Parts: sequence; C-alpha cells; structure tokens
Amino acid sequence: MAPIAIELRKALEFYHGTLEDLARELIRLLGVNETDRRALEIVLLGDGKSTTPGMLAAQLGLTAAGATIMLNRLEKQGYIARSLHPTDRRRVIVVATDLAARRVQDLIAPLVHEGYRTMLSRYDPTELEMIAGFLTHVSELQQSHRQRLRDMDPYPRP
Repeated sequence: MAPIAIELRKALEFYHGTLEDLARELIRLLGVNETDRRALEIVLLGDGKSTTPGMLAAQLGLTAAGATIMLNRLEKQGYIARSLHPTDRRRVIVVATDLAARRVQDLIAPLVHEGYRTMLSRYDPTELEMIAGFLTHVSELQQSHRQRLRDMDPYPRP
C-alpha cells in the first residue's frame, strides 16, 4: 500500500474516532442516547415542515413503534414537539423546540466557528472545493455502506 494511502486511512480513522467521541459528549450533556441524539440532529437540520415520524424511522432504521417511543422520550425532555402538518392535517411533523436548538447551538457553535475560521485561513478556494467534494463523497459512501449493513441479518449470538 502506498504511503499516502496509509496516511489517508489513518487520518480517516482518527476523524471517525473524534466524531464518535464528540457524539458521546453531546449525549452526556444533553441526557439522551445515541439514537435520540441522531434524531435530534436530523430534526434540527430539517426544514421544520417535512420531518415526520416515518421519515425519522426510515433514516434511523427503526420500526414505527420504535420511532414513537424515541419521540416520546425526546418530547418528555422538551427537545421536540409534534404537530399536524399545516396543509395536510393527516400528517404529523416533528420540530425541534427552542430549548433543543439553544442547547445544541451552545454546544456546537464554538466548533463550527473555529472550524470555518481555521479552514478558511489554512486553505485556498480550490483546496476547499476539493475538501468539500471529498467529504461529500465519503458521506455518500458511508450512506451506501450503512444501507448494505441494514440489509444484513445480525450475527448469531455465540
């Protein structure tokens, strides 16, 4: 294997590890579990009009009942609210509360601001375009692999 390939693999492993470490700290500070944290992230990044329990269930690999239990937990903590869709009263939408938005903003904003400042000062626009393309491609690969894993049966217990 070429030295750059080894370096890239190590850098990606380090990056993934730091993401997992950050997620664990967010879980601890918000008082949620990993699935609830990810659901909250999806809801916060959504447009506030299209995130439904079914969409969350599909993205998180949950059953409808599992999504309902998760949403009940997040609602009890004051992190999400459910309401009827403004134009289709048969649909329920899930929105983040101001409490959730404020807490996540308090925890993540310093990282985002420092990250942008560092990236913009360290790399030129052409390099930033390449980095953005790389991150997008890696994310697409991970989504594809996640789907392959979801389609597999779990290993039998020893």
